[in-house]
Amino acid sequence: MELGIQVSSLKPLLNTPEQVDQVFARMAQMGCRWVQLQWIAPAVSPEDIAAALNRHGLRSVSVQDFCTAIRENPEYYVNLNQRTGGRWLCVSRIPEECKSPQGLAEFARELEALNDKLSPLGQQVCFHPVSADFQAVPGLDAVEVLLKKLPWMPLCLDLYHLNRCCGDMPGYIRRHAGRICMVHFKDSRDGRLVPAGQGDTPWEGVAQACRDAGVEYAFVEQETWDGDPFQCLQEALDWLKTQ
Repeated sequence: MELGIQVSSLKPLLNTPEQVDQVFARMAQMGCRWVQLQWIAPAVSPEDIAAALNRHGLRSVSVQDFCTAIRENPEYYVNLNQRTGGRWLCVSRIPEECKSPQGLAEFARELEALNDKLSPLGQQVCFHPVSADFQAVPGLDAVEVLLKKLPWMPLCLDLYHLNRCCGDMPGYIRRHAGRICMVHFKDSRDGRLVPAGQGDTPWEGVAQACRDAGVEYAFVEQETWDGDPFQCLQEALDWLKTQ
């Protein structure tokens, strides 16, 4: 399992090409080689992002954003993923208007249509559920409904969100062996995000379950911080290497 950083962790520092280059340089100095891209300001072109990745020896496997954002500008996200060599375009959250049995069916068709456009480019849709998605429709596990409707679709599993709605993270991961392409290791304590491994999340057995389930990539993630963000991510990466 390859370890890396979800770039969304550094959103406030990703507003210009110069900032992106500096952030990627710091990531490389931390020993990071793999990233998932999210929340780089639109003012930074896909070409500039790709050049900065190459300059610092980083490799992106995926571009991620909310479904609503990808709907508004699909060409941008597809182009960014293609320019940066990503395998998966990661769609996050079930849209509000799709939180019904009929809506889930329509959302599944939307994801299928997007995947049909990506396939000739060597890309694939994956889905990133948040905690509310699992109970989005009363009486149904909406994530399971989507997985059954789209048996080809992999999951990008955020363990912070999974922990909020699942009492057995290792069991859930193993039940979906072969379906999880990426995981996000994100942690919290007393309602505040902290470096992975320093919060209240019950991590015992989780990393091993990911390896057993064939997860290819694990990214540390922390979108808010009380201290230096690079130090937070370094501590999270160092902890994850021990798991």
